[in-house]
Amino acid sequence: MINDWFLNLLTWITTDPGLRRGYFVVIYYVVAWVAIQILSPVVRRAVISSGGWGRSRRYSERRAETLGGLTQDVLRVLVYIIATVAALSLFVDSRGLLTFLGLFSAAFGLGARPLVSDYISGMVFLFEDQYTIGEKVEINGVEGMVEDLNLRTTHLRAPSGEFYVIPNGEVRNVRNFARGTFSIGTIRLQIKTAQLDEAMIILNQVVPTLMKAVPDLLEVPELISERGEMGIHTGLSLVARTQYGRGASSRTQLLSLIHDAFDAGGIEITG
Repeated sequence: MINDWFLNLLTWITTDPGLRRGYFVVIYYVVAWVAIQILSPVVRRAVISSGGWGRSRRYSERRAETLGGLTQDVLRVLVYIIATVAALSLFVDSRGLLTFLGLFSAAFGLGARPLVSDYISGMVFLFEDQYTIGEKVEINGVEGMVEDLNLRTTHLRAPSGEFYVIPNGEVRNVRNFARGTFSIGTIRLQIKTAQLDEAMIILNQVVPTLMKAVPDLLEVPELISERGEMGIHTGLSLVARTQYGRGASSRTQLLSLIHDAFDAGGIEITG
């Protein structure tokens, strides 16, 4: 009797149309999962080995890493979409399937507009080079290092340690600190107006020599008065363009050189 019950169960499992469709649905998604596990690392390695499209080796490596992650996400979404369409085709005919997909797309687009916007923006990042993993950026007023960039979100680590998750659809203003071509190393001086003439003579002698003394300078610094005001003290600014990322160190060297020149000429710098 047990054998008959088992045979009847086996016959029902193997011949029932609904269950057979269920088997195929499971098979489709298992195949999709296996395909992702196999193809995802291959695609990522292929993208990274291509070197990206950055302006230098450092940017190329970062770009390739970012594109590798985004390409994996795109592949995962496409494979599961194909598996879902194949599974739906088991239950409805081609016309009904097209109608269903059209209605579903419209409803999904209206109901999940922010989510769709995030994913579309993530796909746009595949082709635009606004920022990549490892760069310091400011997005919508949030400053930090890009730790991850996927189809839906951008992950930032703030200098103070906070972790921010920003939906890609909300990325409007991007300030990239890693893409500059030069930095500014400006020093400001407060000089007694009574010594202004002597100070200007010294500065006019020293400024042309700063290019040799400070190798990171891109051009001869410009001496200006930002506010154009004169009283007991007069403020002057020495504006210097330096190699990118070398503004702070160049500023220190400029301060030392100007201080030594003023000290030798008897000019007092006030604060």
